[in-house]
Amino acid sequence: MKHMKSYLAILAPLALLGCAAPVMAQTYEYQPVRWFIDAGGSVTQRDTATFFDNGWTIGTGLSFTPDPAQPFMLRAEIDYSRFDATSEFVSANQALSSIPIDNGSMQTLTGFLNAVLQAPVSPWMRFYVTGGVGLGYRRLELTQNGFFCNAFFCGRDFDHNALVASDDTTRFAWNAGVGLDFALPRGQSWFLEARYERIETQQPTEFIPIRFGYRF
Repeated sequence: MKHMKSYLAILAPLALLGCAAPVMAQTYEYQPVRWFIDAGGSVTQRDTATFFDNGWTIGTGLSFTPDPAQPFMLRAEIDYSRFDATSEFVSANQALSSIPIDNGSMQTLTGFLNAVLQAPVSPWMRFYVTGGVGLGYRRLELTQNGFFCNAFFCGRDFDHNALVASDDTTRFAWNAGVGLDFALPRGQSWFLEARYERIETQQPTEFIPIRFGYRF
């Protein structure tokens, strides 16, 4: 219930945007295929939040609307996210290693095929729900900062973050979320979206990306 309340709190601003849309908003023009790009922040959840701070995300993909008279759309996308490790994650791995560890990070690369169900709110705005499945690649890294040598003494080309350990895994992934889409001229639009995403690693990798995007 706590996580559900947190999720709803994140989504609440989406509804408020509907009341603050520009007066000069455009009506929708049908385009069967549209590309999109997006970026935003990503909020870690549950055990993932224990070991990794909130991060950022970027992505791209395309959507396909087979029939403009129907509310259904398909979307294929790829997204990259990055998160810095918490001190708890660093300390836990430090205790298991004889090598000093100063920093850590998690990177994810996900590919999804989503179904989208749209509902018009006005001639220039649509509310939608989305969900789908795909694959998620996750890379964990632990690094050690240089002690006796740094960029000042060794030059700008010195790599002060030495890789101590890493782990790579690819697993089944799924997502579900909601968003608002606002029409622009010539069939383009911008959107704001929040989704729950989960990669089925041994200890599930869970986060909620909040993305601002542009369809063209």
